[in-house]
Amino acid sequence: MKTHSILIDGLRKNQEQGLTTAYRQYNKKLLLFAMRYLKNREIAEEIVSDTFVKMWRNRLSFDTDEKLQAFLYICTKNACLNHLRKPALLDPLEIIENTDFALSKDVDAYTKIIHAELIMMINEEVARLSTRQREVFEMSFFEGLTVEEISKRLAVSVDVVYANRSRALAILRNQLKLKNSLFISTLFCVLVAQQ
Repeated sequence: MKTHSILIDGLRKNQEQGLTTAYRQYNKKLLLFAMRYLKNREIAEEIVSDTFVKMWRNRLSFDTDEKLQAFLYICTKNACLNHLRKPALLDPLEIIENTDFALSKDVDAYTKIIHAELIMMINEEVARLSTRQREVFEMSFFEGLTVEEISKRLAVSVDVVYANRSRALAILRNQLKLKNSLFISTLFCVLVAQQ
């Protein structure tokens, strides 16, 4: 007999707790993932909500966490692409049957999943920075403002902006390394380099 995770068991037993657990575990990741396609938070939130509704309707079809995760990401990706192209939605059951193929072969989706998870980890660490470092980091890397623009907005010198940004980056690099991941650290450096 196949054993299921607590999450899968909860979904299969029609427990609201299973839905709540899945939502807590994947909502932010899926939202970041959808935003990479759509650049519109409101539409991304709607798509992610629809994904969870589809997941609930098909809850008996999942026998592993991996298939559930693949379903959520692929369903979200397809909904984003459908929104951009406006064709009819794919059948979610067809998605489930093809998850092994789809997630492993869809390098773009897999890259976006990793990127979404990385951004989520960075956001968690950014929330722990001092207020000034967090402001400077968010304005620089999330809003794309220049040092001069940040300086004007915060009414501080350019040197203060540089110092806070450097400290924030050093802290984040250190924290991400502590989280076991040269890989995550490398991805973080690549993300910073893109700015």
